[in-house]
Amino acid sequence: MKASMQKFLMTVTVAGGMSAIASVPAIATTLKPTNIQFETYNGQPQIQTYLFKNPPTYEIVNGVKRQQLDNPSTNDVGKAMPALTDDFAATNVELWYSNESPQRVGFSANLGTNTIKVESVTKADWADGVLATAWLNGFRNSYSGLMGSIATTGGSNLLQAFNTNFNSLVSYLSNNGFNGAGDPNIGAVTYNDQTGKLQVDLVGHLDVAGRYVDTRKQTSQNGQTIDNPNFIENFSTADGKYTGNLAQKQGFSPDYARNATGNLLLDSALIAMSTKSYRSSQAFQVSEIAKITFNSEVSYAFSFNATDSGAIAGSRNPLNDSTSHTGIYTWTKDYPPNPNPPAAVPEPSTILGLVAVGGLFAARRLSNQKA
Repeated sequence: MKASMQKFLMTVTVAGGMSAIASVPAIATTLKPTNIQFETYNGQPQIQTYLFKNPPTYEIVNGVKRQQLDNPSTNDVGKAMPALTDDFAATNVELWYSNESPQRVGFSANLGTNTIKVESVTKADWADGVLATAWLNGFRNSYSGLMGSIATTGGSNLLQAFNTNFNSLVSYLSNNGFNGAGDPNIGAVTYNDQTGKLQVDLVGHLDVAGRYVDTRKQTSQNGQTIDNPNFIENFSTADGKYTGNLAQKQGFSPDYARNATGNLLLDSALIAMSTKSYRSSQAFQVSEIAKITFNSEVSYAFSFNATDSGAIAGSRNPLNDSTSHTGIYTWTKDYPPNPNPPAAVPEPSTILGLVAVGGLFAARRLSNQKA
């Protein structure tokens, strides 16, 4: 009876171990960049890196507790690597930081057996009209409701004006580009080797209204904090219409020039939409743009929808900026999945089962030898 029971227990152990082996699932792997190599321009990578302060530092900004990012590190590839491979999308690397006329810089990397290149966007990228058409379509699709609610002269609305002039807007951006959008902050790059989904997280402003209209209630003058005379509320009506002097840029943000496109219709739309968004307490969200080359296929990553990063730039001037690095804009694209993904790694419980089975067979061999 005892021998029979021992034999039964051995059988159960073997069956359990073999069942564990058979039930090991194909584990989807989220890959992060490896073998990261930065391009250079004039001998430098032309990057700024933002990592969290150590030890962690927090502040309350407009009622929200946010973790501060440290002062930017300039052209430090050693610090850029963890910003692109850690578990925080808020830590990021800005491509081309020096001015608003981006040159071609960025980095290449491996994602498993795939290659990726992430770069700044230059005027040349707009020339064929593909990016211009895609960006304008995305902008219109995301904000058609808001645009339709803003009246223009002649009984029309902003959406109708946008549609009527769509081809001329494509032509303008194709010829002139959109410089202010071409120096993206890259927070994270990941690839799922089972589904083939590539994801790029861009770090920006959770609300860009303050990039176009002056949303600061207070400012500083001669070292004193004063009510801001350029506050947009001084130049808008109850329904959110801008009423200031365009030539004098009354109510315009100090950052307006670096974020404007240079096209009168498009910039007027950005001003009107920013004004109404602010007046209605709705976030106005527009990301910067990154050029993505996955294997040999070129795409452009941008988004008009952001989630809160929980972070903020610690080096900013609090009176002038309450939104830097507060938004995560996620862009995804599906590619054919890897036909030969890496072999699945067994769970620890499975490994224990294998050890038990191996020990059992070893013990049985030893028993047979002694017999």
